Amino acid sequence: MAIFNLIYLSCGVVGLLLLAYKIRALRSSWGNPRVVALISTVFFGAFAVLFAAPANITWINSTSGVPNFAALLVYGMVVCFAGAAFALVLYWRYPAAQAGHRVRLILVGYTTVVVAMVVLFFSSDIAEERQVDFDTYYATQPTIALFLFIYLVATAVGCGGQAYHCRQGARDEAISARPWLARGLLWYCATGLFPVAFAAIKLVVLLLNWTGEHRFDVLSTAAPLMASLGMIPLVIAMALPAFGPQRPSPSLWLRRWRTYFALRPLHRALVHVNPAIVLVAPGKFLNPHHRVRRQIIELNDWCWALTPYFDLTLGEAATSRAREAALPKDEVAAVVEAAQLRVAGTSGRSKPAKRRPAAEIVDGTDLNAEHDRWVRISRAYQHSPIVDAAVADAARVEAAGGLD
Repeated sequence: MAIFNLIYLSCGVVGLLLLAYKIRALRSSWGNPRVVALISTVFFGAFAVLFAAPANITWINSTSGVPNFAALLVYGMVVCFAGAAFALVLYWRYPAAQAGHRVRLILVGYTTVVVAMVVLFFSSDIAEERQVDFDTYYATQPTIALFLFIYLVATAVGCGGQAYHCRQGARDEAISARPWLARGLLWYCATGLFPVAFAAIKLVVLLLNWTGEHRFDVLSTAAPLMASLGMIPLVIAMALPAFGPQRPSPSLWLRRWRTYFALRPLHRALVHVNPAIVLVAPGKFLNPHHRVRRQIIELNDWCWALTPYFDLTLGEAATSRAREAALPKDEVAAVVEAAQLRVAGTSGRSKPAKRRPAAEIVDGTDLNAEHDRWVRISRAYQHSPIVDAAVADAARVEAAGGLD
């Protein structure tokens, strides 16, 4: 019994959280039939699972004063969930007018099913409370058998229709061009398959009970647990279209970390220029996008602070050596920048050297291009023999000037 309570209550709470989020996010669109269908789907799904927990079944039965009233309440909510889910996907797939006609048929049909279930339930002799095995215990009572049959068929039809239309919708050309929306529909398809499997198992066991075969009753008892797990793909389905496009891809996340570690040596070498501007926002320590963005901001700031100390002669010497080595244009620029930063950042000059022309200062307006530029500079700063040679030449020239 404890495992039943744990699974049902956990899935029910997840459903309630999803319901609260959707109500808050869509509060400005109330009155839109599509929104009503969406909220109804989450509402009936969440409360059906929550009320199916044995602890809540006991409370519902004792509070209502009607033995097994929780079965009617939960099964009615499951039927309403199936109808709402079917209506929802029709609103997604078809224009409002076309979907509206079909949804009205669903509304009439599923309302009729619920009314019939209520009539059959109160026409039955079910005085003994059965929390877990209500279906198999009363399966051979004709009114309860019909009650269960229409409940399970309505559930299978509604959720099967949901799964079918979600699968077809994901294949539509307009939707398949939006990958996150298509993935969300496939998860909605999976959401519908859980209740369909649940209903199919229950129907088979019900038919076996009528033949006197009870060895498979345990499947009927366990089937609702499987159906309750459908709340998990439902949450994923509703989250993917909203949050999926905002989530950076894993490959981009890894690339940003590689950029961070490529820039880190240069960042550490220049931090003394102005350590006060180094910042990691609260909660962003493990966010590579934020960390790299801050590195670029700080490196640009330190570069501008050191620009008055850039030596035009050093730049020309580094450019000449880089061209002799037949380096590409962007590598030449990186070598020159690295040599200037190496000297300006470590020479401890008190007077600015001859400043390079402002036209040579690169304005990194494209984010990816700026990342790549600074990575080239960082690598040249650490490993380029051309930078080492140009810096050594500058040191010799400065030493000779000092002797003079």
